[in-house]
Amino acid sequence: MRNSFKNIYEDLLANSKQKGPMAFIFKTKIHVMIVFAVFSEENISYETLSKKLTNVSRSTIHSILAEGVKLGYFEKKTFKNDKRIKYYSCSSLEAFLEKWYERQRKVFSIK
Repeated sequence: MRNSFKNIYEDLLANSKQKGPMAFIFKTKIHVMIVFAVFSEENISYETLSKKLTNVSRSTIHSILAEGVKLGYFEKKTFKNDKRIKYYSCSSLEAFLEKWYERQRKVFSIK
């Protein structure tokens, strides 16, 4: 089990030192939570994220979403019925997240 955690630690460390998508995803634990939430839910809004992440300030959530949009990792779409609501997605990160997931799955596979 220790070896599995060592592998995860080394993977997280390597990702945080990179430039690009993986460095953005693993920049902070809040980045991870927001990216995973946006990736896992269809049509998630800033308001929904704020309600789910009650221990995170609204300004932090907003700045991470804005950073992700600026860097091209998040897409922001307007809701058709209410132009005030913006939905976020991160389809550009899908390949990176799938690759990371497969590495973690191998780490935790029973040998």
